Amino acid sequence: MITCALYTEDESVEHWQMEFNRQFPHLNVQNWQHINNPEQVKYGIVWKPNEDFFERFPNLTTLFNLGAGVDAILKNAAVPKHIDIYRIEDGGMAAQMNQYFSYFLLHYFRDMDYYQQQQSLNHWQVQPFKAASNFRVGILGLGQLGAKLAQHLQCYGFDVAGWSRNTKHLNGVTCYAGAQQLEPFLNRTDALCCLLPLTPDTLGILNHKNLSKLPNGAVVINAGRGEHLMAYDLIQLLDENHLRGAVLDVYQQEPLPVAHPLWQHPRVMMTPHSSAQSEYEPCVKSIGNTLQAIANNQAPSGLVDRSQGY
Repeated sequence: MITCALYTEDESVEHWQMEFNRQFPHLNVQNWQHINNPEQVKYGIVWKPNEDFFERFPNLTTLFNLGAGVDAILKNAAVPKHIDIYRIEDGGMAAQMNQYFSYFLLHYFRDMDYYQQQQSLNHWQVQPFKAASNFRVGILGLGQLGAKLAQHLQCYGFDVAGWSRNTKHLNGVTCYAGAQQLEPFLNRTDALCCLLPLTPDTLGILNHKNLSKLPNGAVVINAGRGEHLMAYDLIQLLDENHLRGAVLDVYQQEPLPVAHPLWQHPRVMMTPHSSAQSEYEPCVKSIGNTLQAIANNQAPSGLVDRSQGY
């Protein structure tokens, strides 16, 4: 029987363990602190593990990250360099991301921000009609979540484009790639959706220089990582009326400090890193199937390339 050490920061350990026992009863998934023979453990299922975890399990060969984003685990100096890291490629998060971005994109497309302003002024005015095909959505990051979002948004009739590090091909989506094509991608984007992984190349990518290349009246929605956004650059462009509004789900410091000006900015809507959360059933299914494939000497998808950061 394969034994796996399970680590999370919160009380969810029991919920994860119960789901693994339900779907994969032949796997021995245990709370990392309750394992009697840690030197025999080769597999870890983790979310933000601490140094003690790796000291306790010196013979680990493989980690399964309980989430799509792997920047935290790649920055963790305690993680041995020889260990393979697998990320969850969906885990129920794609549907949640589609809902999140759809909600806010429709908010701006249907001029709800203007109607909210008008209501506060007791002002009655119908905004001019515009066709969905004239609302140009741009997705930064065409990985598993970004690609599914790009496909989903076509159901509204939006003009959808995407930008990624390497060239992608998606039906109905205008794809841009590489540093040279970032500017033309931004120039054609009325609503910028960020779903990039956090790497040295994407750190601070939502800065004054790049956000200024968006058309006047563009909006920004960031559900990637807080470190993608230079918050004071965003505030400046909002105050100068170059940008119409912003929706933020992630921040450089979480929770966001109470004195931060983003809290009170009239053109910023905020959510507390809640755009998508790992769901027990699909995440466990993904990890269990990947683990079984590895045990059978197969090469499943989801292996993290440390040199690329995802």
